[in-house]
Amino acid sequence: MRVLFLISNMKHGRGGHYHSLNHISRKLGEQHEVQIVSVGPAKGGVLEENPFFYKHIDFNGLSFFNLRKEIKEISKSFNPDIFHCFDPPIYNVLRTVISSRKKKIVLNQCGGPNPIEFSHVKNLILFSLENQNWFKGQNKFKETNIYLIPNRVSAIRLEKGFVEYQKKEGVFNFVRICRILKAYQKSVEDSIRLIDKLKQNGINNVRLYVIGTVEEKEMLSDLKNKSLPLGDSVVFITEDIYTKEASKMLYLADAVIGVGRSTMEAASLGIPLLAINSTGNFPVMLDDDNIMDAFRTNFSQRNIFPNYDQDENFGKIIHLINVPAYSEKQRALSKEFFAKYFDIEKVLDAYTNVYEQAMFSKRYLISDMVIIAKMFRRYYVYSKRNRYKD
Repeated sequence: MRVLFLISNMKHGRGGHYHSLNHISRKLGEQHEVQIVSVGPAKGGVLEENPFFYKHIDFNGLSFFNLRKEIKEISKSFNPDIFHCFDPPIYNVLRTVISSRKKKIVLNQCGGPNPIEFSHVKNLILFSLENQNWFKGQNKFKETNIYLIPNRVSAIRLEKGFVEYQKKEGVFNFVRICRILKAYQKSVEDSIRLIDKLKQNGINNVRLYVIGTVEEKEMLSDLKNKSLPLGDSVVFITEDIYTKEASKMLYLADAVIGVGRSTMEAASLGIPLLAINSTGNFPVMLDDDNIMDAFRTNFSQRNIFPNYDQDENFGKIIHLINVPAYSEKQRALSKEFFAKYFDIEKVLDAYTNVYEQAMFSKRYLISDMVIIAKMFRRYYVYSKRNRYKD
């Protein structure tokens, strides 16, 4: 089967769903013919190093006829059986270009909060239980084929690491991998608070590494100011050489404070996991009692832990640092959870089944023109922002 993946590139192409597509496409390419096309006002990112990456189409929200010409040419030469869109913006644009009578379209909604509005779609793949419950509860999607496939991570293979950053003997390292922008402000601030609280309780052999691409410079400055009293116990790593494939930096981690994909990558290495608590101010130690609470919301900052006790949680984190047997137990839990829910090795049959079912799906004629117009405008807005930055 021939599968054409399409994904928007509005900024830098390094967010979680780009990495997910990078891993998923490589696995599907073992059995299917695969090509990847990115569309938008920006180019670059992790996908351009993917062996199935075909090209980038520059699109600013106004250059519709050029986009239409490019996609038609790709469709003619590659002749895909499935157009697999990896985000809603490209899905809505594609619907104005190709006919669903002749070609079948699959859309991935790659986590995130439940949407306020969403276009009609016939074949929808979801990453989280939170999203699955929402879509299945909407009458608008009663005719939609909905699939929950959380598996999207290849097991990370660590190298020796960078000379500039090496683990220091006797120091317990927490790692938080995220883009530096307001959306992840709480996760970093909670992580900084944890280091502060540990040191106030006499546990000084701890360090936090915050690793990620800077999207909002003022946010980085603010976070650095908040961590200033902790000195070198909080380290920010933001250079491209380290952040383009930030998972390679996990050799530093004794524990990961994860959101979304970073949690899953850490789990593949058997690294103990902490998650963000939407109703608290400190990361939560994940164990047998609460890990499913975080799984429901895709390990996001929207996590809710009904049985959370702050003192008990802090005690578990101290145990993680000081008690090797407890640390080993947490490592085993991470490995087990990865194997069950996130290992990319299980994805081939699941996606193949979606494609086979999509081939028999009926054409839909509902236009969603208001939503489509908003998506075109989104490309235009990001195009203007990118020109301003240049």
